[in-house]
Amino acid sequence: MSPVRFPRVTAASCAVLFCAGLVACGTEEPPAPPAETTTATATTTPTTTPTTPPSTSRAPQTTEATSTTGTTVSSTSKRGVPDDVAKVEKIFGSVAPASLFRQFESCNDSGINDSWECSGPEVGQFQFFRSMSKAASTTQLITELRSSRVVEDTGRTVVGWSTLGTTAVITVVDNEEGLVMQQMVSSDRVDPEERIYDLGLVERPSAEPEETAEAEA
Repeated sequence: MSPVRFPRVTAASCAVLFCAGLVACGTEEPPAPPAETTTATATTTPTTTPTTPPSTSRAPQTTEATSTTGTTVSSTSKRGVPDDVAKVEKIFGSVAPASLFRQFESCNDSGINDSWECSGPEVGQFQFFRSMSKAASTTQLITELRSSRVVEDTGRTVVGWSTLGTTAVITVVDNEEGLVMQQMVSSDRVDPEERIYDLGLVERPSAEPEETAEAEA
């Protein structure tokens, strides 16, 4: 058998193949470079706000009373006395003058039905009762007991005091309205009759003509 001979590749053939490869490579267009993405940068111009230098002087502070919706409760009535005192004065105006009520700082329920306690630093404490039976029994006590004294009796109103030991009870009664006002004092320190005049419960009697003539002589 004759040996198999492979065809020889000459240098010219290699040159032709190499040039053909270059031509093939040269015909391909290189890939386009990626498009550049331009990002628009928003430029913000800083706004300059003029600053006001702090004031060295402070405005005077004013305190305003806050008002709430609804009824405003006032501690003082139109007559210039506390509301609780004005309430008692409205009921018992026939047994005590307005000048006495103006000296009270407060009036409170005493715990008994239709009764109040009123007090002031100058006049002390008084008790007020609204009861027809209380008025009737108190009038009987003042007018009939030997330990009691009547300063004025108009039929409707009785003013006087009763004593028990060294304690005197000054009393004013309105029998038509069933109202009673009382105050306890020490008879060792206070003359009950003078106290009645000082409080304005009864007008102080004027001097009799004979006493005036003696005083002038």
